[in-house]
Amino acid sequence: MSMSRRVTLSALVCMSFALAAGSANARDYPKEIEGDLIAVCEAIKSDNRLSLMRAVKRSRLSFQTLNKGLVCNGQDMLTFALTHNASTTGKLIARRTNADSATLTAKR
Repeated sequence: MSMSRRVTLSALVCMSFALAAGSANARDYPKEIEGDLIAVCEAIKSDNRLSLMRAVKRSRLSFQTLNKGLVCNGQDMLTFALTHNASTTGKLIARRTNADSATLTAKR
């Protein structure tokens, strides 16, 4: 193996390790955020609008932001609410995330 080929190969290996380490760090987040997100999922399941509003406020994230990234038991917020027959919180989520009624019907 020539010297330039070794340098290229070692550079590729180092870059792949750096990318893997960077993606692992991107998934790390503070534990208090995890607890807040779990509280949002529990509030959705409880079908209580007040507890959902409080949990979202405590998370310091908007409904739109949570709708884009929050996953409760492998489901998005609206699907999770409808799966657990939480129609009150499902309607609130739909209203706050600008989901149309066709989306609500399709996810049932």
